[in-house]
Amino acid sequence: MDFSKKIINWYKKNHRKLPWRETKNPYHILVSEFMLQQTRVSQTIKYYLNFIKKFPSLEKLAQAEEKDVLKKWEGLGYYSRAKYLHSFAKKLKNDKNSFPKKYQELIKYKGIGLYTGAAIASICFHEVIPAIDGNACRVFSRYFGIYNDITSTTTKNMFRIIVSKIIDFKQPGIFNQAIMDLGSILCTPKNPKCLLCPVKDSCFSIKNETVHKLPVKKIKKFIKHRFFYYLFICDRNHNICINKRSTKDIWKGLYDFPLIESKKNLSIHEIKDKIWEKFRVVVSSTLIYKIKHKLTHQILSILFFNCEVLQDFKKNILFNNFFFIPHNKIGEFPFPRPIILFLKHEKMI
Repeated sequence: MDFSKKIINWYKKNHRKLPWRETKNPYHILVSEFMLQQTRVSQTIKYYLNFIKKFPSLEKLAQAEEKDVLKKWEGLGYYSRAKYLHSFAKKLKNDKNSFPKKYQELIKYKGIGLYTGAAIASICFHEVIPAIDGNACRVFSRYFGIYNDITSTTTKNMFRIIVSKIIDFKQPGIFNQAIMDLGSILCTPKNPKCLLCPVKDSCFSIKNETVHKLPVKKIKKFIKHRFFYYLFICDRNHNICINKRSTKDIWKGLYDFPLIESKKNLSIHEIKDKIWEKFRVVVSSTLIYKIKHKLTHQILSILFFNCEVLQDFKKNILFNNFFFIPHNKIGEFPFPRPIILFLKHEKMI
């Protein structure tokens, strides 16, 4: 109880002023929690405000087209979050259900994991349940002196059991947010501000000088290298050829250009051969833009080619999944970040 009281008192004086903390609207907090998954707070604020402005309620979100939802998410990354959020809204509308108020009900929906479900249930509905994210794991591994791998599900479950005994029963939402902020402001991964910590007198790591040894995080990184060769194709009326990505891969649901992918770096001659092999068209290709794009477990080397088509290919059966849009409509479609950067380079958006 002493731990909880000190943490909450510190939070009330030092908490971060964030737009989603100015409301108890479950939908607004749901949007913020979805956006905060694997994204920094500083990045999230602008997207959150724009998203809520465009879709101010679950009903408005449920009525929206996926393209428009993804457009408002454009640039934030991890687009499956937007699709799960949209799916949640549509399912509630179709089933004529009210917003679920219990943790066990929330985690039944795709995209709402154990942490997100606990955060919403505790903040909005005062359910006494600990929300264990990366910040919480760091704080508690240092405070209790726990050397178990924090990426392990077993370790996270252990934290949930331990924290359930010290969480504030009257203010569980405030407690969980206090731990989030303590991890973000003071108990940071590097250069933690231990002297300012409200529970420094009882912290295992401060007493034993092990702050920089914890938490233990064993990450196996398998980096996949991919080579993308995009074809920027316009017809005589300056309409642009695009495609909606539908395969189970990165950027599903977003739009891009005709694409050649390779496991190795190709020469211009090899690229032209691949274009013919895949699309059965002859093109005069000029490299106009290149970028290296890093994802969590992938590195994409991307080249963009300006293609002058030397034969009519609109009737080509291999282009059935592609369609042409007027160049002044390009800003209405959601694209992955590398294509956004390309379009900005070409001054098209």
